[in-house]
Amino acid sequence: MDKNTTTGLILIGAVVIAFMFLNRSNEEKPIKNEPSSSVSSIKKDNVTSNNEIINSGDELKNSIDSIGNSSTIEITEELESLKEDYGLFYTAAKGVDRDYVLENDKIRLTFSSKGAQITKAEMIEKDLNGLYKYKTHKAFVSETNEPLMLFDKETTYMSLDLINESEMETKDLFFNVVKQNDSNLVFRANTSEEDKYLEFSYSLYQGKYEVDFNIDYHKIEYDIKRNVDLSWSMLGLSTEKLANDERMYCSVMYRYFGAKRDYLSERSDKQEKLEGNANWIAYKHKFFSSILISEEGFPNGEIKQQQLESEDYTISYSSRLVIPSRDQVSLKFFFGPNDYDLLASYDNEMDGIINLGWGIFGWVNKFMIGPIFHFLKSWGIGFGLVILLLTLAVKIIIMPLTYKNYMSSAKMKVLKPEIAKITSKYEGKTDKNAAMKKQQETMALYRQTGVNPMAGCIPVLIQMPILFAVFRYFPSSLDLRHQGFLWAEDLSSFDSILDLGFSIPFYGDHISLFTLLMAASTLFYTLMNSNQMTPAAQPGMPNMKVIMYMFPIMMIFFFNEYSSGLSYYYLCGNLMNMGIMWGIKKYMVDEDKIRLKIETNKKKPKKKSKFQQKMEEIARQQQKRRG
Repeated sequence: MDKNTTTGLILIGAVVIAFMFLNRSNEEKPIKNEPSSSVSSIKKDNVTSNNEIINSGDELKNSIDSIGNSSTIEITEELESLKEDYGLFYTAAKGVDRDYVLENDKIRLTFSSKGAQITKAEMIEKDLNGLYKYKTHKAFVSETNEPLMLFDKETTYMSLDLINESEMETKDLFFNVVKQNDSNLVFRANTSEEDKYLEFSYSLYQGKYEVDFNIDYHKIEYDIKRNVDLSWSMLGLSTEKLANDERMYCSVMYRYFGAKRDYLSERSDKQEKLEGNANWIAYKHKFFSSILISEEGFPNGEIKQQQLESEDYTISYSSRLVIPSRDQVSLKFFFGPNDYDLLASYDNEMDGIINLGWGIFGWVNKFMIGPIFHFLKSWGIGFGLVILLLTLAVKIIIMPLTYKNYMSSAKMKVLKPEIAKITSKYEGKTDKNAAMKKQQETMALYRQTGVNPMAGCIPVLIQMPILFAVFRYFPSSLDLRHQGFLWAEDLSSFDSILDLGFSIPFYGDHISLFTLLMAASTLFYTLMNSNQMTPAAQPGMPNMKVIMYMFPIMMIFFFNEYSSGLSYYYLCGNLMNMGIMWGIKKYMVDEDKIRLKIETNKKKPKKKSKFQQKMEEIARQQQKRRG
């Protein structure tokens, strides 16, 4: 180490020692006890702030206590109000409305937790092409693949009235779902007592149009009415081409055990009390129905319907039914098509919902028209051809009657000149004796020739049930719904070749071509048979020819809004009748032979029947009294 380095280190060490000594002396000086003004000020400010916080906290506490007391009072008042309004079920008076769904291959049902009721029913069955089988007319025309909806949340409700002298109903309660799977949905409305509750259970299985509905009054039987009122209301949605046409088939129907189905008359506003044990109540639409079924029955109740003048709705349905309030009640809802075989499978007269006509008309449809129609449908041919072949089959069945009717007309035609002579003989004579003699001579002529003037009427009367039966069958046929033929897009409704844009009273706002053709064929058929008719009617009696010519014109107005399938059937019938009449006249009836037979009968002695003798005796006695 050189001299300069040693000198530098000594100087640096001296400086460090001196600095340490001076710094230590400053640290050992005592700190004065008098606080500085700044510290005192800060401390004072802190104390003031703490006092303000304490004071504010007291005020907040007082405010909270005040609000708490007020809220407690309001909550208590609301609770007492709920208890008063809802009784045992006041705990179910508040909640959240949620939707739940059950569906199978036929229907989709939507349920609401408020009221645990069905709020929507949709027909979701599909055809072979994977499209919905049942649609509204609007969806069908627009080719929109949307399922038909029978009702929605805005158009229906179902509720139980449980408590006497209370407006509370189950539609106002919020239910909890306690079980849910593909086929079952169980709702429960709890009460203020843990072991008491009301439970609605729904079960929907594959291939079914009905849903089981079970009510469980779990330990609340003594807290509710002895007989509970079930209210069920619905606004009928228009699903077809014309709402006014649908109303002709919509009504409330019902059935008492051991009886046939009954109903409130279509197109009427009516209310009726049930005076027996009802098996089921049906809200019938034209092609679909919503039905509530009880195997034990509804002992009494009330049903009501009201017409709705709207293009969107048909009629308003409502019912109030009494059901027992014992442990459990089992019911069923049916939501499905008015298919005869389907409804008949329930074996409880539900097939009567399809109005095939009363008395003999219903029998004709059930045992003749229906079986033939379904047999032809099974061939897989178009429904236009099915109706044509059905008409042909019916004409073949009644061919003997048609032949007999024509033979009677042919005989009357041969006698027409002789009857005209008798009529001219008493022409201008209006006294009763002249009329009596004219009648006697005419009857004597019939007796001599062996002609029965009523023989032609009997076959016609026998055929009339068929004409009236199909009048009921075709408009109600689900098979024809949305089935087109030629220019008709839907054989279950009217066809229209021209929309007028305005409505003609008693006619409508369109022109139905099938109706025009049917009326024209009826008129032409009448003209063909005009020469077979007897002379003009007696004075004071209506002219039958005029009536028969007016009838086709009346048909244009009457059938313009009816099923095009029905008009097509009558058209086919008229055309076949003309062909049959031509064939009978040309190949089966010889008027010369008929005339010869009549002349031969005149020469034969005729023995009067007891009836004829009696009638002549009465006529003679009347003539003596007048003489």
